[in-house]
Amino acid sequence: MEGVDAGAVNDFFLIICGIWVMFFKFGFTFVELGKTSGSNTANIIFKNLADTFITLMAYWLHGYAFAFGEGSGFIGSKYFLTLGSPNLCHFFFNYARCAVATTVALGAVIERTEPIGYLISSYVFAGFVYPIASHWVWDVHGFFNPLQSKLPVQDYGGSGVVFLVGGTVALVACYVIGARIDRWTPTFKQREHNLPLAALGASMQMMGFIGFIIGARYQITAPGEGQLAALCVLNILLAGASSGLYGLILQRLLKSYYDVDCFINTTIAGMVTVCAGANSYIPGISVMCGATSSFFYFIMEWLVLRNKIDDPLHVISIYLGSGVWGLIFAGFFSAQGTLGGTDKIIGNNLLAVVVLFSWTVAIMHPLFYVMKYVKVLRIPRFMEKQGKCTEGHRVHTQMYKRLVHALLTGVVAVVKNLNNVSIMCIERERKIRERLCICKFKKNGR
Repeated sequence: MEGVDAGAVNDFFLIICGIWVMFFKFGFTFVELGKTSGSNTANIIFKNLADTFITLMAYWLHGYAFAFGEGSGFIGSKYFLTLGSPNLCHFFFNYARCAVATTVALGAVIERTEPIGYLISSYVFAGFVYPIASHWVWDVHGFFNPLQSKLPVQDYGGSGVVFLVGGTVALVACYVIGARIDRWTPTFKQREHNLPLAALGASMQMMGFIGFIIGARYQITAPGEGQLAALCVLNILLAGASSGLYGLILQRLLKSYYDVDCFINTTIAGMVTVCAGANSYIPGISVMCGATSSFFYFIMEWLVLRNKIDDPLHVISIYLGSGVWGLIFAGFFSAQGTLGGTDKIIGNNLLAVVVLFSWTVAIMHPLFYVMKYVKVLRIPRFMEKQGKCTEGHRVHTQMYKRLVHALLTGVVAVVKNLNNVSIMCIERERKIRERLCICKFKKNGR
């Protein structure tokens, strides 16, 4: 269309997609609030807001330079502090993806993580681990880039770069930090605070996936881009639907009851899986992708429980397992994979799984152990039992005290009123009896 700046339209499109992706991040916050004790509400809100800002600082300072700056196949070396005139819309969209990966990575260890340890982990992940992983796959200089490298990898929307890497951090964190107090004792009871809130968060995540998948093209004005975006949206919705429904059926067959939490988890798992090849799958392949991802979710759940890994949000099963399967599935069934006549993609994707997993473990595992050694990783035992809102956030302590005081005052007032009513009834009954006795006495006297 004459008079329209295609570059400006593409930039605005990226900004909208970045905002869309942020819905995923804050939806994950609602999921955390919905699946944990109310005594940790303030801590969860604090950490999700804090990691939003610390991720931004890390990505602005050097993360974006490592990810998309000109350099070698391993790491970029341009655009530090966004100097050098980078595309700021491109920066914002990729920051949003980095923020999601950071939240997913450290969401598995809620209710037991020290804030300072959480923030240090967020900075290292957002400023170093994730940017270099994304440079390998998505930057034109990366050695896994699908267009320029000798080892092309099919990961269009981030099954590997975002979710496999984030899920790997979750696995390492759970292993190093350990389980919640009494988690594996017979008396432990899972504290689900608010299931409707968790469902709302999951719905926001589903909306966020649309931003993930259509923003990955970075443009919308070229001929055919609108139809490609529509295909991506259809594929991710079909994968989520088939995975959720198959998960619901499997849960009914295995446990003899329907589980809303499992239904939500398998739906998200299907969307994670399809991200790797959503731009090239035909819709029927996406349905198969989602259906198979529900099986992998249950396999991962079984492995996590068997190895006594405490993951209250099922991050490892949803994101790590589905991210791995997403890359494998794309290697076989994407247009660039075996189904499209390119046999080497499956081998490259398997190599990418190993490399991304090993890279993440190599950096984050020593970091977690060092923080554990200096006692800045896990909160004290008494604080974990009472909840971070009680001991870690004083403002909320006062709120809870006032709430309890108000409830107790109300109960006392009700008891007093009931007591007064009882006394009045007894007094009234006594007076009636006296009158009856007087009337009876007068009658007999006659």
